[in-house]
Amino acid sequence: MLDKALHLDSRRLQQTLCLSIYQSFVFAYESMLASQLEEPDVLQRVLLYCQSTAGLLMKELRKLANESLLTKTVVAVSNIACGLYNRHLYEQAFTTVEILCRELCHDHTAALSVDRLNRPFMLAVQTSRRAGRLDRALRWVILWLKALGDDVAAHMSEPVSLWVKTKTDAVNNSDEDIRLRTLRDGFGPDLPDEHVMLCLLEEELRAYKDLPRDTAQERYNTLCDLLDICSEDGSRRHLRAVYLCEMAQVVCFQDFGEHTDCAAVDFTREALRLLQDEHETPENSDRLQDDKAHAELWLFICSLEKHLQEAMENDRKQRELRDRTPCVNAQIGNNDFDFEEKQKMHDSSLVYEGLHFNLAAEKELCRPLERALDSWSALLKNGAQPSVRNAKQTCSSVAVAAALFRLMGKPLKALEAYRCAAEFYRGSADALGCSGALCQSVSILLDLGSPELALAQLEETEKMLASDSSEGPSSVSMLLLLLKAQYFYSIGQVDHGVPCLCEVLKEVSDVKQSKKWYLLRARALQVCSSYLNLDAAQLPETQRSLITEHGIRTPDAALYESLKLLCSLLVTLVGKGLYGANGGSSDVRFIHQGDNLLLKWQLLSDLLSCSRKTVALRSSCGAVSDARLQCLEALKLAIKLQALSQCAELLVMKAELELMHEEREECRTDLDLVKNLLERCTDFSAQVQRTDVKIKPRKGRPARKPQSSLPNVEDDLKNILSTRWISKDAVVEDPADSPPLRAPPRSWLSSLAHEAGCGCACCSEPALGRCTARWAAAQAELVLKQDPTEERVSTKLHLTTLSRCKNVTDQLKTRLCELFPSRLGACRPSLMQDVVGRVYLSMAHARLETRHGKSCGLWKILEAGLAFVDSLPSPALRPVKAGILGAKAIASLMVLAAQNSCTPEELCSGVWTWNSPEQHKDAKTKQQKGLSSAKGKTETAAVPDRRKEPRKVKVLKPVTHASGSAKDKALVPMTPVMTKSKPATGDLTSFDFNTVVPTLTCTPIQRVKCPPSGQKVQRTCPKLNFQVFEESSPVQEKVPAVPAAPKRTKKSRFKVEFSDESDSEAKTEKEDKGKTDLPKRRNTRKAGTKAAAETVPPRRQAQKKRSTATSVATSSEDEVLTRLPASSRTGRTRKQTSKHVEEPDVMRTIKEEMDEVLDMSIEQLRTSDAETEASSRDVDFEVLRRDVCCNLEREEFCQMRSRGRLREESNLHVPQTDNKPADLSLEDVQSLLRSAWLTLQHFPCPAVYPALCGLLALTVGQRDPLTTAVLHVQSLGVTSRHRTLRHLFSSLQRLKKASTELTEKMDSLSLDEGSEQRLSQMERIFSFSTVDLPSFPHKHRQDLEDQIQALPAGVTVCLLSVVGVKPLGMENSVMLTRLEKGSAPVTLHISTSKQQVKISRLLQEMDNILSEQKVVSCVAEKAAWWDGRRALDSRVQLLLKDMEEFLGCWKSFLLPLTTDPKLSVQTQRLRKALSAAGVTVSEEILEAVLSASPLLSEEDLQRFTLGLSPKWNTECDRLLQAATSQLLEREEPRGHVVLILDKFLQKLPWEAMSFLKGRSVSRMPSLHSLLGLNLQREADSRSVLSSGVNTRKVFYVLDPDANLKNAQDRFKEWFSSKPEWEGVCGVPPDSGQLEEAVATKDLYIYVGHGAGARFLDGHSVLKQQMRAASLLFGCSSAALAVRGNQEGQGILLNYLIAGCPFILGNLWDVTDRDIDRFTKALLESWLSAGSGASILEFMSSSRQATNLKYLIGAAPVVYGLPVHLQ
Repeated sequence: MLDKALHLDSRRLQQTLCLSIYQSFVFAYESMLASQLEEPDVLQRVLLYCQSTAGLLMKELRKLANESLLTKTVVAVSNIACGLYNRHLYEQAFTTVEILCRELCHDHTAALSVDRLNRPFMLAVQTSRRAGRLDRALRWVILWLKALGDDVAAHMSEPVSLWVKTKTDAVNNSDEDIRLRTLRDGFGPDLPDEHVMLCLLEEELRAYKDLPRDTAQERYNTLCDLLDICSEDGSRRHLRAVYLCEMAQVVCFQDFGEHTDCAAVDFTREALRLLQDEHETPENSDRLQDDKAHAELWLFICSLEKHLQEAMENDRKQRELRDRTPCVNAQIGNNDFDFEEKQKMHDSSLVYEGLHFNLAAEKELCRPLERALDSWSALLKNGAQPSVRNAKQTCSSVAVAAALFRLMGKPLKALEAYRCAAEFYRGSADALGCSGALCQSVSILLDLGSPELALAQLEETEKMLASDSSEGPSSVSMLLLLLKAQYFYSIGQVDHGVPCLCEVLKEVSDVKQSKKWYLLRARALQVCSSYLNLDAAQLPETQRSLITEHGIRTPDAALYESLKLLCSLLVTLVGKGLYGANGGSSDVRFIHQGDNLLLKWQLLSDLLSCSRKTVALRSSCGAVSDARLQCLEALKLAIKLQALSQCAELLVMKAELELMHEEREECRTDLDLVKNLLERCTDFSAQVQRTDVKIKPRKGRPARKPQSSLPNVEDDLKNILSTRWISKDAVVEDPADSPPLRAPPRSWLSSLAHEAGCGCACCSEPALGRCTARWAAAQAELVLKQDPTEERVSTKLHLTTLSRCKNVTDQLKTRLCELFPSRLGACRPSLMQDVVGRVYLSMAHARLETRHGKSCGLWKILEAGLAFVDSLPSPALRPVKAGILGAKAIASLMVLAAQNSCTPEELCSGVWTWNSPEQHKDAKTKQQKGLSSAKGKTETAAVPDRRKEPRKVKVLKPVTHASGSAKDKALVPMTPVMTKSKPATGDLTSFDFNTVVPTLTCTPIQRVKCPPSGQKVQRTCPKLNFQVFEESSPVQEKVPAVPAAPKRTKKSRFKVEFSDESDSEAKTEKEDKGKTDLPKRRNTRKAGTKAAAETVPPRRQAQKKRSTATSVATSSEDEVLTRLPASSRTGRTRKQTSKHVEEPDVMRTIKEEMDEVLDMSIEQLRTSDAETEASSRDVDFEVLRRDVCCNLEREEFCQMRSRGRLREESNLHVPQTDNKPADLSLEDVQSLLRSAWLTLQHFPCPAVYPALCGLLALTVGQRDPLTTAVLHVQSLGVTSRHRTLRHLFSSLQRLKKASTELTEKMDSLSLDEGSEQRLSQMERIFSFSTVDLPSFPHKHRQDLEDQIQALPAGVTVCLLSVVGVKPLGMENSVMLTRLEKGSAPVTLHISTSKQQVKISRLLQEMDNILSEQKVVSCVAEKAAWWDGRRALDSRVQLLLKDMEEFLGCWKSFLLPLTTDPKLSVQTQRLRKALSAAGVTVSEEILEAVLSASPLLSEEDLQRFTLGLSPKWNTECDRLLQAATSQLLEREEPRGHVVLILDKFLQKLPWEAMSFLKGRSVSRMPSLHSLLGLNLQREADSRSVLSSGVNTRKVFYVLDPDANLKNAQDRFKEWFSSKPEWEGVCGVPPDSGQLEEAVATKDLYIYVGHGAGARFLDGHSVLKQQMRAASLLFGCSSAALAVRGNQEGQGILLNYLIAGCPFILGNLWDVTDRDIDRFTKALLESWLSAGSGASILEFMSSSRQATNLKYLIGAAPVVYGLPVHLQ
């Protein structure tokens, strides 16, 4: 009893002690909460007490076994530790809780709940983490798991989560040992049961996936442990397969080559093998099938990623190889025209190298993805929710598969996958997920042109989102709203779609740090672009303003912003190197975490889609070069992805772009590539399958990717046969080459002949079917471009395209009905509507281009096209409708003219008060005599038999092969063939809307492009050495014709080097021997000419219907008398002595380019010694060869039809008979033109819009002079306005970004506080009109009147452009408009069809002169070189006289008015008197003529009077004579003239005409450019235009290539002597230095090659506002090249867009010393003239400083406004 009592007392005392200690803990915690333990000493004593008594308490509690007190004690100690933790006393807290946790690791855990047990362990881990003791924290996690005992599997999430977080801390501290530790490593040898260990490792793996950082290495090590447990020989083979698939996901995106010999594909294949071997039971059926689908999905992803990584690595190696081994023979031409494009396309030279796949390879690649979809679809067939391993993961995987199908260009499969994903999400009760999948389905259906089916999906999505209770708008709800806007757009209900779009734009404009929201904003901007591209009839101004108030004003700006956003997202997600030019190395790497994988594929798909839209939009607004570069970037991405449908469509788009630039060979190459992709049977997937793969991954540190060595040339060419698999057939490059090569036969896509309902991929897949239809349409255009006589073949292809579109639409409808059986009647897809519309338009154009003047089936085509467009609600076809309306207007004009037995210009003559009079016979005879005498002086030496047989000749383009290869285009044309002239009515060439004159040789000569495969272009002839001669002009009595380059012998090779070593001005007499050589050459040339003239015409006439290779100039309708050119040679010439002959000047070029380009021109002109005696047989045989080649192409097409006829549907065939309307009027034509014009005015296409403006102005005339002037103004500078608007938008965006980021310095824009307002004003100036039909033309008139009032005072603006309908010869008409502040605009129509001097002949002569200048530059003989230069100089002089004769009395319009008050008096008096005589003439016209009357000849005045009115009589002559006599002593007109010229007339040297020589004249691309420059002058008083040029703020670049010794000798000392001037001489300038100089200096002087684009390219120019007036003295520095139907382009326009106030440059290539004379004279006279001197005052005198006053003196022109000295 005593022992029992003692025992009870002892327990009572123990319990009292425990309670006392517990109370002390409670008191300590309460004191801590009451802030009574703030003093460190007190707190330290309390902590020591708690730590010392905690262990005692736990020992006593172990003896008492009091569960309640134990729980309270654990809570109390935990509270104290928590309080210390909150006070950041981590070590003290850990020490306190450690004692408790060690005791809990023993037997007390059973008495505690899991929550009570977890808290002290959690505090131990957290305090260790905060104290930086990460290793201790991990140990306590393991102790924690052990303490859980048997409950570890149910309660392991919290400790495992802290384990993963602790390892994240280790990553931040760069502690790799801790980071790579797994839970299995943490347990050490004391491992739990395998089942428990598997659960723990799976939980660890799951926790890694939820982290927002890269956990690939941690997941890899964890999976290594899991695979080690689930060995291949064990019973967990199914689990092993799942873990292998997980391992593939890790290895797929990171290199683990140091730890495993297996690739990601090997892991997936092994997983599939194990799953196939797994026995299927009813219990595991769903799970097994789901796991197989996952493995198949990841097999595809791993294969795709492998291709991506290989392609990116190959790009990186090639880029580094090119950077480290620069090309020694870098080609730099006379001018740097197109340099910017060459620079941007440098990295794209090997873009086709990745095309080592085809349709079969893509099918093999996508087979696993299709099997995965089939497996998931099978799981849903029974209707029950499948029992899968992880429902969330399955939903995400199906969505990923759908995104991949869409990326690969398989929309129907993607649609099926998204429907499957929606079912899985619905089964998982995930409303947002299901709504997202349905939204993606809606997007695909809208892309397929099925808005009816999309509407049903939209309604279902709205119901699904109605159950979502989340606060605020979600990204899915905004996506739904955006899709609604897209749906309303597709059905034409724009008024319903605008509010939806505006709501989305408002929501996405808020800053939301989420990739999904950024992606949604990019999509919203694309829809915004579609809406802004609507015309005013469909998008009224009120609704347009609702969209533009969000900062986006043009469709181009919206797409540009969307593309930038997508590119930024891609770089953020996957880093650089996958897309875009910035393909350098990046630290960013894709992280497979969360929704990143799904987002990646969606982003890539959207990026390709946006790129295609951007390409289409840029090409429509004239930026074809930008569109082509964008297309190449998208194509490179598609090739990396091996997305065949995307590649094929982009290649077809690129072919269409090449055709816009008349690059026919490149177009043909691209179309052949598409054919190879779709039809080549090469097996690229035949790889040896690895059978000995051992899946034994090893844990370790992450592998550092070694820096791969650069490939050498041998490595680069090692696999050339395996990669460059596309065959290259030999083609005929030059008709003069021997022996002749057989031209490649034309081949078509075999799928075009397939039957309707064919099940092949090209017929059944919508993307490929659409691509093949576009291919056929592009091929039809190419056939017609290559040979206009092949109209039948082109028509066949057009009809085949229509049939193809119908078949594709029918198959698509069938497939959609299978997917949506409940919507059978609502399925009417319009996927092919744009292709069909463009085909109708192309067919109409082809009929208008017919050479025979017959419009077979034209009216049927027009009516069918209009009916088709009107039958569709989608507004996307409005531009096509405008084109068809324009074609119908032209056809109506032709019919109307035929009905009235007149020409269209005569038909429109009634609306003009002045019409060009027919030239009298006396005047013609006099003119012909003058021409004969003038030409006799210059051409007698060249063609001596002209004196014997005087006849009219015209200079035509050289005959070139119709293949139009890149090499042919790069060659310098030969001296033109002289042909017998024909009547103008027979010269009917191909028609296009703005091709008003024949497509002429561009100025300057086009670039040399490498073949697609990147190999070097073979030179056609060896280089020649050019000797250095003394500069002494031989005395000659007569100016010789342009000589040809000498022949080369078989043995000797000369290299042409243009270098000037001396500049001797001594002139000595030429030796007699040099005089006697020329007649010999002439006689030889004469013999060759006769032979050709006698033999060629009969052969040509006999073969004319079969020939397809002849150019337009030698068409089958013209009976040409072919003669050898004056500069060609048939005999060898002897070498002239070089002792006393003037040294040739150097063309501003680098010799590598000249050797490459000019030698090819020499080869064209040279013949071998065996060909000395040329005969007519050679010419006949060459013509025969060309005919044979072209007939072979026809025969191949016939064979193609015999094998399988191109499909034609009867309802698509257009009859060849027409019912032309009989009741046409000029008002009907105006109505058609007006409708087309108003449709395009908001976003005009420069290939169509200018011609519409011109034709409409032609029909309106002076009945409404203000509207006519409006139309003329709108027709010029369309492309430049588009580019300026894009630049202004970018500048505004940068400015707004800089203003919102206070810490960012505004270095990119040197703008003051009013910059944003000024940029907005500039946007309004350059923007296109969006007024609707009722406001036309009143609003346009008011706008023009406001623009005229905004013109600078004293400035006369003259607009000149060629107008007319090409087939009827109206290309010889010019429209001239004069604008002046304070005066009404006046427009004239000058027709030269009845005149001797035609504008087309002037343009042709200008092209011939520039072409022959290239030929003369290659001449190696000193005397011949100078003879040729002087002959060309004389021809320019004659050209200028002809230009003056062409203008006649209207030279007055190009001159400012005199300020003499007598002018107004005489004008009013004369106008009143003429009105009394019945002659009506506007005051503005009369005033201009009278002001310039002292400069006008009698013939000019007579032409003026004859064109006014038939009532003009002798009394009127007397009145006019009296008025002009009163103004003979009038004050000299003063003022500045601005010329605004169209793409044809800009190449002519208007400023060098005699009456303009002493005037202040400059150019501008458009009236809007002039107004923008004037706004800049008025807004900034510190600008150069306002304050003048400070001669101390000058930057110069002198001979940066160090190969113009003469220029350095002339200017170096002078420039260097100016202490305030800065610049470089003989070395390239630093790009940053040059960019800063043009932005801060007042004057920029460039003396070198071209415009200096290699040092300051167009992109750099646009980075900031340009301040400096720029003097660019290089070759063709002010030239604008015209390609195809596009407007002129050049770096000069970038200068103007950037705000450059003044640019002086050369229209064509110039020689160094002669242009240096001009430069020196100009700079010396201007800079020494003193304050207020304008540079334009010294242009005329400086032109006279040159030796060749016209060939060199006429080259410099000015763009901008006059600048003066301060």
